[in-house]
Amino acid sequence: MNEKMKNHIEMLFEHAPQTRKAFELKEELLANSEERYQDLISNGVSPENAFKNVVNSIGNVSELFKGLDDINTEDEKALDERIKKTAIIKTIAIGIYIFSFVIFITLAFAEGTVYSSIDLSMVGFIAMILIDIIPTCMLVYISSLYPKYKKREDTIVEEFKEWKSDTIKMKSIKHSVIGVLWASIVLLYFAISFATFAWYATWMIFLIGICIHTIIELLFRLKELKS
Repeated sequence: MNEKMKNHIEMLFEHAPQTRKAFELKEELLANSEERYQDLISNGVSPENAFKNVVNSIGNVSELFKGLDDINTEDEKALDERIKKTAIIKTIAIGIYIFSFVIFITLAFAEGTVYSSIDLSMVGFIAMILIDIIPTCMLVYISSLYPKYKKREDTIVEEFKEWKSDTIKMKSIKHSVIGVLWASIVLLYFAISFATFAWYATWMIFLIGICIHTIIELLFRLKELKS
């Protein structure tokens, strides 16, 4: 670690809030600055010019301190509102999934008690699938609540803001995908079980769900590493 670079960043964070977020940001900034400094040195730039280049690329760190306080800022309040809105949408979506399943079960049991030339089980299954389009779209919509952050300038601070915004959005998308997956697994399990009465075998659907869940987690992890 370049001592001059380390001392400069320590000085920038001298009046930063004494919080865990501030410490994590400082460590991230130290790592990124050192990486840029070493890249410039390896490309033939003198140590002095490399130091000046990295310092100029850091940008206004004080802008980030507003979001590092223990007291909520406007941005944090907006984030809290999005989190609450996301939670409400997810709750409603799950409720609709359950409602659609209740309709399917009701019609499936009614088939044996009510005389009808119509296959009520199939009608219930189709109705369930059509109703489930609504909560699925709601869960997909959640990802749009976190718009992509656009850098105002090419600095490390702006890159950190962009990374933070992308991380929050990626987590929201991942949770939505996993939510849709397990809702579909449960509905598929009961639908197949009631249609075939092969309860001794249909539980394996959950093993398939676990495998798919693991693959989704792996894909999102790889995407995080690439970014």
